[in-house]
Amino acid sequence: MRNKILLLLLLTSTVIFAQKTKKVKENVGYGKAKFYVLKSDGITKHGEYKTTSYTPPFRNVITGNYINGKREELWTEKYDQSGSQIRMQGNYQNDKKIGKWKYYDSKGNLIQVFDFDENEFVSNSECNTDKNFEVELNGVLETIKLNCPPTRIGGLKIFTKDLYRQIMKKSPFEINSTGRTTINIDETLNFFVSKEGSVENIEYSGKEENEELWKVIKDFLTENNDNWISGKLDNERVKAKISIPIRIRMMY
Repeated sequence: MRNKILLLLLLTSTVIFAQKTKKVKENVGYGKAKFYVLKSDGITKHGEYKTTSYTPPFRNVITGNYINGKREELWTEKYDQSGSQIRMQGNYQNDKKIGKWKYYDSKGNLIQVFDFDENEFVSNSECNTDKNFEVELNGVLETIKLNCPPTRIGGLKIFTKDLYRQIMKKSPFEINSTGRTTINIDETLNFFVSKEGSVENIEYSGKEENEELWKVIKDFLTENNDNWISGKLDNERVKAKISIPIRIRMMY
């Protein structure tokens, strides 16, 4: 029986990998993607996938593998500034992250290891801080220290940088009399991360002054509403508040 199962798996794998494909190139975000699709439909990704940076030295910033349109096996994403420093790395199975994923900052320091099988951090550099957090305990808000603050998989600093990038990309800014664009933002974004990891009670101090910017921020939070992890107090998950300063001053 065991030999029959092994034979069936071998035959299935042979059929999967023997499917005819064609190579495709397209521009995506900060690089040019090169991948394969099935000739049978011209859409379904199947085989090696990589994105190469637009600028020299033209390094691969994303590498991985697709099987019948789903991400599988080891995937690596690097920082787009150089394409040499890993941002995150881990395995997919049936298009879902599995096992332990490692996340790094742009200097190569390991900031998080998250186990997607257990849905918890193995290590998190944001833990054991002296900072106080606003926490809801038994329906009452208290300001206390946490063993681990609420955060997002990949790190809150990385999320904040991505948010700033989105603000710079999509927000309408004033053009002064000389024809130059001026940016002067000094506000705060607040929200709670529930015990279950959902974003709640979103508040932005500048929403009345700039409704269009507020919409950009809300849309970004909606698009990135996954992968949030609640704070921990005495090894118990708690609903806690995250505050992100939005401070941008530029003229160009």
